[in-house]
Amino acid sequence: MTATQVKKLAGRIVLVSTVLLLCLILIINFFSNAFNPIILIVQLIPLAMTLPGQLQGSSRAIQWLCFVDLFFLVQGILLCFTPGRMLLGLLETLICLIVFFSAIIFIRAARNAA
Repeated sequence: MTATQVKKLAGRIVLVSTVLLLCLILIINFFSNAFNPIILIVQLIPLAMTLPGQLQGSSRAIQWLCFVDLFFLVQGILLCFTPGRMLLGLLETLICLIVFFSAIIFIRAARNAA
């Protein structure tokens, strides 16, 4: 595969997995015992801010997504150790790892394509 093809594929994976992460965060918050819309907004805004850049294929937006994604990775790991929420925590951790590694592949392919 050429660097351009790898960049396109990785960009699609990043976009789909980011949307999955947004949906999972919605599900986790709606089914929590103490639903707070302010916390939900604070969690969703940083991820949502990177979506326009992802749609444009911006390497800088993908780099910022990596930083934001690390917070959700920590949240997923902490959720794994919460009784009764291990499955949601594992799912969030897995999606965060997919986002992170596909973003790294995207950034590397973008640099090689340039």
